[in-house]
This record gives sequence, structure tokens and C-alpha cells, in this order.
Amino acid sequence: MRIEDLKLFTIVVNLGSFTAAATALDLPRANVSRRIGELEKSLNAQLFFRTTRQLRLTQHGEAYYHDLVELLEGFEQAKNKLLDVSEKAIGKVKLGFLPESEEVLQPTLAKFQQLYPNIDLDLRFTNNYVNDIYSQGLDFVVHAGQIQDSGFIARRLLSLGRGMYASPHYIAKYGEPLTLKDLTEHETICYRWSNGTLDDHWDFISDSVKVNGRLNCNHMGFVRRAIVGGQGIGCLPQMYVISALESGELVRVLPEYESKKEDVWLIYPDRKGMSLPTRLLIDFLIQEIPEFVSL
Repeated sequence: MRIEDLKLFTIVVNLGSFTAAATALDLPRANVSRRIGELEKSLNAQLFFRTTRQLRLTQHGEAYYHDLVELLEGFEQAKNKLLDVSEKAIGKVKLGFLPESEEVLQPTLAKFQQLYPNIDLDLRFTNNYVNDIYSQGLDFVVHAGQIQDSGFIARRLLSLGRGMYASPHYIAKYGEPLTLKDLTEHETICYRWSNGTLDDHWDFISDSVKVNGRLNCNHMGFVRRAIVGGQGIGCLPQMYVISALESGELVRVLPEYESKKEDVWLIYPDRKGMSLPTRLLIDFLIQEIPEFVSL
């Protein structure tokens, strides 16, 4: 009986199926099914009722699961203490992050791996942390905006303001807006949030404007590229346009309007049992990301 198989059993329970566990762990489904079968054989007990539509715990499986969770948490804590004492950071961290935020994350993560060459990183794009943390087996995610589920632990990474941006080509063709009201006469590009809400009401500390976006998309990278391509004016967080501003592909429009701040969070299920590599990466991002964005 291996620790890895015991952990696999708890993951199957949390995700509700062999297929979901296989996806989260990047394993063949047959491998998951076989290992659970071998675990049941070694325990001489059936842990799951299996049907074509549903997978649920037996009475033995229910009792075994609850005791096993506490046991595995204690095992992880003991292992982390040993790692802390020996100051060896070895392992893998699975991180979910927002599409098109790699301009900030990639150089920061590269710096982290230079400091900790024995920590592997497995990166996944995610727009819905409530589902993706468990379905993809993520250790933590980077999330912007409101927290949807209070069952998770959230640590604020930074607060970001937004600005209005356009390409020099667009400005040369259509002119530059001089007031917020002028935006209603311009082509605008709007982002659609993961919950379906269209971001066509741009709020600023001193004023706000309702724009008429003729081009809308739920992918921030597409919105940014459309703005760079001269299709209209967009309102984006600074972290998404750092390179485009430096290269001159974008210029800021109406810079006197300061936007309301939006929080960016690091979100994870529980600190209990968190590995040393995960804790090191969380602490590193909280220290490094705000400094990088403010440059």
C-alpha cells in the first residue's frame, strides 16, 4: 500500500469520478481505476459503488476516507517540517493563472526557478477557480475581482487600476477623445467577464461612462490585440499592456482619469498540508509581483 495510492483515493472522492481524477493528475483513466482496485484488494474492502452514471462511497469507504484525510494531513505536515529543517525545496507546484497575464508572471516565475532549481512548475490557464482548483488539481490560483466562494483561503496579491488605451494608428485615423463623453462617439472594445457580465460601464473615481462596444470578447488577450490592431479604444489593467506601452504599440487615452482599484488574489483550498514549494511560491509572488507591476 503506497501513500500515492491513498492520496489518489482522496482525490477521486473529492472530484467524484475516476475520469476527473485522471484529468487532474494527468494520468490515464485506466491507471486510476486499476490503482483503486488494488487498494480495495489490499484492504479487503469495497470503497466505491460503481455504476455507469455515478460513483459513490460505500459505508467502509466513507469511514476510511474521513480517517485517511486526517492521516495524510499529518503526513504532509511532518514532511514539510523535515523539508524546513533541511532547507531543501523539492517538488512540483500546479498553478492556475489568468489568460494573458504571462507578461508579469513569466519573468517572475523564471526568477523563482533560478532560486529554487529543484521545484517544477505546472501552469494552467483558468477563468473559474471554484471549479478548476479541484478539477485540475491546482495548488493555488491567481484570480482578479470578487471572491465567489468563501470556502477558500484568499491572500491579496495587489490592487490594480485600469487605464484607457488606443493604438497610435487609431488616434491618427479617428482623433483622440478629450472627455469621457467623447468615448460614446468612438469605437470601443469591451471585455466580457467569466460570469457573462459585459464590461461596458467604465468607472473612474471622479466619473463614469457607458460605452457602446461594437467588439466584445471574453478573452483579455484578444481584446488587447484588437486595441493594438487599431479597432478601437479599450479599458484594461496596466499589467496586460506593459510591453505594448513600452514598444509604442499603445498609448494611454485620457490619463487624468484614475480608475477604481480591483484586487488580485492568490486563492487556495487550505493551508493544512500545503507543501513547502507551494508556500515558497506564494510568498515569493506576494513579494515580487507588486514590485514588478509598479516598475
